[in-house]
Amino acid sequence: MVRFGILGAGNIAHRFSASLAHVQGAELVAASRRTAEKAQAFLDEVPHATGARAYGTHDELLADPDVDAIYLALPHAFHHEWAIKALRAHKAVLCEKPAMLNARQMEEVARVAREEGVLFMEAMKPRFVRLYAQVVDAVRQMGPITRIEATLCNDMLGFVEGTSSYHMAPGPGAGVLLDCGTYCASWLEDFCSGAPTLTSIAGASKDGIDTYVDAHLSLGNVSARLECAFDRAKPRTATIWCEGGRVVVEDLHRPTRATVYQHGLEPQVLEVPYEVDDFYGEVSHFAKLVEEGALESPLMTLDDSVRCAAILDAIRPAFTLTPEALDVLSEQERILRWPEGTTFGAREALELGNAVAGLADDYDLGYVVRITREADGYELFGWGADGKKPANYDYADGKRRAALRLGHCSLWGWTEATLAGVDGSQLFSHADMPVAGAFPIRVGNDWVATLAVSGLHEGLDHELLVRGLEQVLKVKVPAFSFITI
Repeated sequence: MVRFGILGAGNIAHRFSASLAHVQGAELVAASRRTAEKAQAFLDEVPHATGARAYGTHDELLADPDVDAIYLALPHAFHHEWAIKALRAHKAVLCEKPAMLNARQMEEVARVAREEGVLFMEAMKPRFVRLYAQVVDAVRQMGPITRIEATLCNDMLGFVEGTSSYHMAPGPGAGVLLDCGTYCASWLEDFCSGAPTLTSIAGASKDGIDTYVDAHLSLGNVSARLECAFDRAKPRTATIWCEGGRVVVEDLHRPTRATVYQHGLEPQVLEVPYEVDDFYGEVSHFAKLVEEGALESPLMTLDDSVRCAAILDAIRPAFTLTPEALDVLSEQERILRWPEGTTFGAREALELGNAVAGLADDYDLGYVVRITREADGYELFGWGADGKKPANYDYADGKRRAALRLGHCSLWGWTEATLAGVDGSQLFSHADMPVAGAFPIRVGNDWVATLAVSGLHEGLDHELLVRGLEQVLKVKVPAFSFITI
C-alpha cells in the first residue's frame, strides 16, 4: 500500500484526491496547510479520507513515518524548497507542473533525488493519458519531424485577476509562461531534440506579468512555436508536422482526441477517453513506481523536466527590454535595404507587397499593407484582408508618419520610450503612431519609400514586414523581441 500525503492541500488537491480514490494499492493518509484547521477542512471534503491526519505545517507532514509519498501542490514558487525537503526526508515526490521555476532549480532537484535514491516525477498530465502513446506511434510512422506548434490560450484573465490566485500575483511564480507554457514546452521537449534557441517572440503583459506569449524557436533541426495566453482564447492544440503528414492533438493539456493526416490516406481520428479522469493516468503511474521502488519515470524523466524548464528559460530573457534592442533595430535597417545603384519602383513594390500579403495564413488576424513613395507621397501598393476597416489604413499612415519623423522604423519610438520608462500605450495616436508597423525602404542610404502594416497585435506588424523584406531581399536579420515585463 502506497500512503500519500498532500503537501499544500489547496484547490487542485481535490482533483488529485478524487483520482487517488480509484488507484488500487494507494490511499490518502495526511494533508498539510498553513493551519491544522484548514488542513482538516480540506480532509472533511474528501469522502475517502476518513482517519487521515491534518497538519498545520508541511514539516510535520514530512516527519510522519506513515507517509510514503507526497503530492506537492503548493504554488510554483515553493516547489524547489519543499521538493528538496521531501526528498531529504525520503518521501517520493509527485510535483505539480511546472516542477520548478527554471532549469537550474530542476537540475538541483534531480541531483538531490539521485543522491538520496528517491523518486521525483513532474505531474505532466498529457504524457499519462491513454491517447498519448497512440500519438507517439502515429508520428513515428510518418517519418522525421519537421515542425511542431503547441498552443494553449485561454480567455481567463478576469478569473485569475479576480481571485487570490498566484497566477497574477507579483512574484517569481506568476505569469502564463510558467502556468500554460509548461504544457506546451512538454510537447516540444518530447518530440524535438537539441538545445532550444529563440528566433522571435511577441507577447503582452499586465501589471508586469506575462499574459500572452508567442515564441518561435528552433530545437535541433525542428522549428517550433510555443503560444500561451491568459487573455485570449484559441483552439488548444499541438500540431506535429512530419515528412509523411501531420498529427493535430486537441486539448493538448489533457487530450482525448487527435487527427492523423498521413499523405495519401484518409484522415484518421484517434479518440481515446480517459481512464477515470485526466489525473488518473499520472497518479496511478506514479503510485506503481513507488510500489516498485523505481527511482525515475520512463515517461517523464528527470532530464525531461530539466529540458522543459530549459525551453522556458530560452524564452524568458526576452521579457526584459534592454538597450541592445535598438542595436537590433539598427542592424535590421542596415541589412534590409536595396543595394546602391539599384532602383525601387512599381515592380519592386509589387513584389514586396505581394510577399507581405502572402504571409497572411501565418497569422490569426487580417491586416493591411501599404507601400508609399516618399518623393511625392504616391501609393505604390495597397492591400487589405477581407473585413479590415478604413481605420486600419489610417493606422498604417500614422505609423509611416512616425517613422519619417524618427528617421527609423516606427518601432524605434516605442522602444526608446519604453527604455526611458514611458508607457508605450501612451504613444498611440491616429495622427502619429511610433509603434510597430512601418519600415524604411532604402536604396543605399536614400529613403525612397515606406512599407507600413497594420492589423496585428503585440509587435507582430513589425515581425511581418521584416519577414517580407527578408524574403524579397534574400537575407536574414536578427529578431526583435517584443515582450516587456
